Amino acid sequence: MDITAFWQDIIGIKESWLLGELTRHSSVRLLKKNDIVIWENEPLTEIPLLMSGVVKSYCLDAEGKEKIICLVYQPGAPVTSIYSLDGDISSIGTIAVVCDASLLYIPVGVLKQLIENHREAAQVYENILSNSLREVVERDRALASCTVRQRYEWFVRYYPGLEKQVSKKDIASFLNMSSESLSRVIRVK
Repeated sequence: MDITAFWQDIIGIKESWLLGELTRHSSVRLLKKNDIVIWENEPLTEIPLLMSGVVKSYCLDAEGKEKIICLVYQPGAPVTSIYSLDGDISSIGTIAVVCDASLLYIPVGVLKQLIENHREAAQVYENILSNSLREVVERDRALASCTVRQRYEWFVRYYPGLEKQVSKKDIASFLNMSSESLSRVIRVK
């Protein structure tokens, strides 16, 4: 998919001038499995959006183990948190490629200016923020109120087909359970 088609068909930009500006300032990068998109706390100068593939965001716990905080698999989703474009922003986690991925990058300054000056860009940004918040709340609810089995069932329902693309270790981390617990759930199912 080319850049213009991405902004138009996946993101939903309709205004031709805005579409032209987004296209002009965007670039696409192809990344391989295990590539690092950005390190935790690294300043963000560009915002990557997923075109294809799967990426994960993680932090390291006190023992140095990855704790996955987010899985991104839907085209158009931001690969890094963009809850605020004010001031200097940095990545809240390390972002790594799970399955070969294609990412569209747009400079933060350009995106911020377009959002501030164009209603359609502001509306798209608001929709992205709303979707991101919904995903965080859904996951938090599942982690807080569901049994180990229910969390896995929620994952399979909420992330259809992802269990075939993401390692069991990563799924267990994302669902805040041990790999052994996940294995037991899958065996009994």
